[in-house]
This record gives sequence, C-alpha cells and structure tokens, in this order.
Amino acid sequence: MPNHSENASDYLSSGEWMKDESLSHIPKNKLEFLQIMLFESRKLKQEEMLPFFMSVIKVSREKNITFTEEEMDCVLNVIKEHSSAGELARINQIMQMRKSIG
Repeated sequence: MPNHSENASDYLSSGEWMKDESLSHIPKNKLEFLQIMLFESRKLKQEEMLPFFMSVIKVSREKNITFTEEEMDCVLNVIKEHSSAGELARINQIMQMRKSIG
C-alpha cells in the first residue's frame, strides 16, 4: 500500500484508486468524473476553487451524475488513505464547499 509520499500521489493521479475493491459497486463513469474533478482542482489557487466547483456541479447535473452519501463515503475513504496532508486539506475544503452549496 502506498504511503503519504510521491508514490501515494502517483497512485491517485494515475487513477489506480478507482480499482479499489471497496469502490466496485460505483459505476465507472462516476469514478472517472471524480478523477477529473478532484485532480484537476489540485493546480487551482484558493480563489479559483469556487468557480471551478460551481462548473463541476453544472456539468454533473448536465450529465446526470449524482452520488449517494454511501458512494461519497467510500470514495473519500479510499482517496484519503492515499493522500498527503496537503491533499487531505484540499479534499476537506472541497467537501465543505459541497455542503455549503448543495
């Protein structure tokens, strides 16, 4: 299992996290959508996060991509397991925006 280092970042960036057994019940198109959203947001500055996230919400609605709470919990557990402290902070920030918007 990767640790919280460059190998962990590679694991997440490569999409390997989507192959985790605990995610097998989630449709692949949903996981791919999250891959794009979460990892495209990595390079954004703080002030770019909200507009990006709003755009993601719009696209997800257009494509009719929604996640149950169980699906989100499973995904977050897998991603957090392989994330650095900085990535965890970014994930938490995104989740806070999600709660405040939706």
